[in-house]
Amino acid sequence: MYDETDCITPENVTTIAGKTNTLNNPVWMFIESNIDEIKRRIAQVQRTLTYNDFYYTNLIVAKDKSTAFMFDCNFLGKGYVYADIRNVTCSLGENAKNAFLEKYGAFDESEKRIDLVADSLTTLSFACNRKTMPDWGLEYAKQTKNGALLAAAVRMLSD
Repeated sequence: MYDETDCITPENVTTIAGKTNTLNNPVWMFIESNIDEIKRRIAQVQRTLTYNDFYYTNLIVAKDKSTAFMFDCNFLGKGYVYADIRNVTCSLGENAKNAFLEKYGAFDESEKRIDLVADSLTTLSFACNRKTMPDWGLEYAKQTKNGALLAAAVRMLSD
């Protein structure tokens, strides 16, 4: 089954560093020397079925707003709960976000620290494997340049 974190590999880390012009950034040395532990921590988080492609055009809501139906399930796969929550809530307004979180239920807060690293590496991998770097990829590339990704990786492994 599809798992978006499968793209976190040494080869993709090298591609990301090259395409973001950050080859000499200390984040890559840290991630490369700790990639097995990073992947182990991502894999040890409880897995669930995740949609991985939330966008309002993939959603039909009943007129009375009592139910909703998701379609376009080509990225349906396995993942961890917080990744699913982030994928959905990042594009919702505050009321919709709160309603979603209320219905979704509890999640392990420690997954947020793992997600800061996994989401950045996954998104950068997808962005860097395109012919032209998309704007959303540039936003994530800033995290390598300003030290945010390195700090998140250090925090993740210090838990």
